Amino acid sequence: MRKLTLAFSSLLFLFFTAFNANAISVGVSVIQSDFDGTGTEKVGGTNSNTGSASASATYGSLFFESAPSDTGWVVGVDWVPGSATFVSESKTQTNITDADSTTESKTQKVSADLDNHLTLYVEKDLYNGIYVMAGLIKVDVTTNESIGTGSTYPDDELFGATYGIGYRYNMDNLFIKLEANISEYDDIALSATNTTNTVTGDFDATSGKISVGYSF
Repeated sequence: MRKLTLAFSSLLFLFFTAFNANAISVGVSVIQSDFDGTGTEKVGGTNSNTGSASASATYGSLFFESAPSDTGWVVGVDWVPGSATFVSESKTQTNITDADSTTESKTQKVSADLDNHLTLYVEKDLYNGIYVMAGLIKVDVTTNESIGTGSTYPDDELFGATYGIGYRYNMDNLFIKLEANISEYDDIALSATNTTNTVTGDFDATSGKISVGYSF
């Protein structure tokens, strides 16, 4: 986490430096993402409830970036102003509650949203508009759960990394970008606010993106 925080800060400094030295481009994007995640709730330090989920979401973003340098480098920031649900799952599980193997069934309803999704990225032109990109992500995770075990969990802040490939087509001051990327996020580790229960999990996303921008 500390390394990612330092890397995010360094890329932010590079971002502002590039903006001072180059023309600025602004634009909007439409993104289709497929999220895959797994999670485990440990109840009372002994029993565990484990599950996985997949979800798809379509959402928009705003981006600001430097104009391509003479060597084909671009530095930018992409911000998703809204919220995207990356998991929404409900299941009934039967758990062992004591040493006598007594069981009980509880319904676990879990939902989590990604808010204030911010990506600082760099792009490098390879050939004739084809580019590769890499970036660092900072995002808020808002939990919305109805847990049969009685647990409530706080929201969290995550960092992650993204990389992909795209194509940029320039039309005077206008340009269009088509991009495919993969995003990998830090593991989630939460402790319940009203019990001794804990949750761990991880997720990633595969996305397709179309962007329209204008260079000043």
